[in-house]
This record gives sequence, C-alpha cells and structure tokens, in this order.
Amino acid sequence: MKPEGMNAEIVYPLDHLIPEIVSDDNMYESFDYVIDHLENGHQKEIYRPLREKIVAMLQDEISRGVFRILPSDVRQIHVTDGPKERDVQAPRVIKRVGCHAIMVIVEKYTYPTLIKNTGASIKGRGMHWQHHLIEEDLRNVPLMMQYYYQNDIEHFYDNISQERMKELIREFISDALLLPILDSFITLLPQGLSKGLRSSQCFANLYLSVVDHVMCEHVLKYEHEGECRYLYDRYCDDVVMWHYDKKELWKLGDLYVKEVAKLGLSVKESEAVRPISEGLDHLGYVHYGDHSLLRKRTKKNTARKLAKVKSRKRRQQIIGSFKGMAYHADCIHLYYILTGQHMKKFSEMGVVYTPADGKKRFPGKTMRMSALQNKVIEIHDYETGIKTEHSKGDDDRYLVSFRDVQTKEWGKFFTASEEMKSILDQISDIEDGFPFETTLVSEVFDGNKVKYKFT
Repeated sequence: MKPEGMNAEIVYPLDHLIPEIVSDDNMYESFDYVIDHLENGHQKEIYRPLREKIVAMLQDEISRGVFRILPSDVRQIHVTDGPKERDVQAPRVIKRVGCHAIMVIVEKYTYPTLIKNTGASIKGRGMHWQHHLIEEDLRNVPLMMQYYYQNDIEHFYDNISQERMKELIREFISDALLLPILDSFITLLPQGLSKGLRSSQCFANLYLSVVDHVMCEHVLKYEHEGECRYLYDRYCDDVVMWHYDKKELWKLGDLYVKEVAKLGLSVKESEAVRPISEGLDHLGYVHYGDHSLLRKRTKKNTARKLAKVKSRKRRQQIIGSFKGMAYHADCIHLYYILTGQHMKKFSEMGVVYTPADGKKRFPGKTMRMSALQNKVIEIHDYETGIKTEHSKGDDDRYLVSFRDVQTKEWGKFFTASEEMKSILDQISDIEDGFPFETTLVSEVFDGNKVKYKFT
C-alpha cells in the first residue's frame, strides 16, 4: 500500500538506491559541500588533499552496506539558541560526508511527498521563503486569516519513536543494504533523534508529514493562479493554522493534538488562538497582517552587540547579519536607527537571495512575452540553464527578471531566443549594465513564426 501523500510517479518502497548514492558526482559534491561549510579553516586544509582517498573509502563502505554512525563517531556539544539550550551531536567530518551523500538521495525521493507549506531544512524552502509565503497569503485572502492558531511540540526530537521512525522509513525504502545504515542514524541516541545529524531533519519532516496531510483535508484553502493554497504552515514542529472563526480554529487545534498523539507526541500548553492584529511571532518575525517586523529579541541582541563591538570588521559582520533578517520585513527605519545606514526595502531590491542550488529566485509572476509586447520594462537580472517543459535536448532557456516601468510591478519571462540570450550575456559583462530599459517587440519570420527582441 502506498503511504498517503506519496508522489504518484514514484513506486514505493524504493530499492537499489546505493548505486545512485555512491556515484562519483554525488560523492564528490557531498565532500565539497561538507568541507566548504566547515568553520575551521585549518580543517579545510587538512581534508581537501584527502578528497580522493576519503571518497573512495566511503564509496566502498556504503556499497557494502557497512557504513554506520555510532556514538563513538560524534562529539556532544551544548549550544544556546536564544532562550533555548540543547545538546547536539557533531559527527566526525568523514562520517558527515557519508551521511550527507546518503541523505541527498533519500531526500530526493521522499521530499516530493511533503506538503508545500513546510520548509524546514528543505533546499530552496527555508525560513525566509516560508515567511514570504505567509505574507503572500495574508495579502491574497486577509479576511480568511483574521485569526491564527499556533503551537509547537513538547521536546519534539527527543520524543520521536525510533521504532515508529524505522517503520515509516520502510514505507519509502526497501533497499536491504541502505536500511541498516539509516537505522544507525535513527538509533544514534538511546531515544529520540539526534539534533546534529543531517538525516534527522529529513526524518523529522517525514514523521509529521502524515499529520500535515490529514490537516490539509480540514483547514481553509483557496485557489491562487491555478494553485490550491492551504492556510496551514509547518516549520519543523512549529505549526500555524488560519481561519476567520476562532471556534473553528480551536476545533482544528484539537484535531492536530489528536493526530500528533497517535505518533506518541504532545503539544505544549502554550498553544493559542489570537487575532492577527495582535501579531504572530513566527520564523523570527512578527506578522500583523498588513506588515511584519523583526522579533524584539533580535532587535535587542543586535543593539547590544553594536554598542559593545570595537572592531570595524566585526561591526560590519553584525550589520550584515542584521540586514539579512531586516530586509525581509518592514524595518527600514529600524535599520537606520541601529546602524546609521539607509536600506532599501526588500520589495524594491529585486533579487537578493541565491539558494544553495545556485539558481536565482526572481519576484513576481511568470508572464508570456506576448503579454509584454510594446510595454516599457526594466530588465534587472537573468538566470541561465533553465529547463522547462518546452525545452528540447540541450535547449536551455533563460529566465529574465523585469519590472514594469508604469505599474512598478515585478515579473519574469522565459526566452529561448539566441539573440536575446546573447544580448543579456553581453550586457552582463558591462559595468552597471543592469538594469536597463527596453521595449519588447515581435517580428514575424519564416512565414508564420514569431520572435521577440529588445529595442
């Protein structure tokens, strides 16, 4: 039986994943990713010359199904994150590379089964992505989101049942060599999941996925641009649901509590239903419906650090980190007060975020070039190597980001025109080439074919 919510194009459970895991491309990319993200520069210098040897060793261990992460392979670290304190497990670098390589493939086949409105530890769907998803819903259907229900789970990672987690993984994967490896990730601690392994993030998302699918059958929903949008958001174990009726929200909350109880979990007593006008503290921001601000703790911590710091370099690091949070909210004045610098509003800046896959994400709707014909637009940026349903073979397309000069609205369009692609490449080599103003015009050729060009 196929687990609820699974991708219809994939037949579960999956077997023979080991060859894909140990492929040269996956192993070397995983090695480079882990080494590049080491904070200790000396460690990077030690491991990079051993790249071939480490990859070969891991390929052998994973291929034979003997790769494991055991308690002796990790360091226990006590960390403080705001008001929260926790113990995390830091694996040895080589074990980290192996775990990363395995989970890249496991996530490739399991993450398509998750609902869209969950973003924790998913490439391209991080905290800021989900923050803007909520803002977009609040703009689209404010009357449906007058109240919110919010909760999180009591000691979530600590209370995940290892046996239930193993059973769940076996609904997705049947590879006899891979399963004992994944089991070693699950049972690293005497109970619950490790807070340091890359695998735990994926496992935790899958653990709550069944609850997500149940809740999406009951929460409010609406259609936007041909897509069904659910007024239910989960980031790790933090859940927010929306409604115009407080009583209905409490009913949804009761249903959620019952569903997580089936997994051996319990919701904290701090669960609450409040009007959005009082502010939703979520993902580091406080949403008020028509605007959002930074969490008070973030503002205070930044102010304290800037008051104490003497190093100019360190000050710029603090300002850069603060700006990384502030430009995703309505904090232009706050930014100036704390830093003495002026900052453009996020919505005025166009592209500011490059996800881990290296591809740019542009604001606005995707439009056909025919709808832009004879309009004056500003071309701000572009991304190369885009595959669409219309791409043929190596026929990569460019995704172009623009702003309508008259309406000031952002948008984007695809182009396979070699002429347009060449012009964009040339302009990118010109200092201050972007943005530039142009008008798209059409030209008929070969009897009935139409192409578009910049003028």
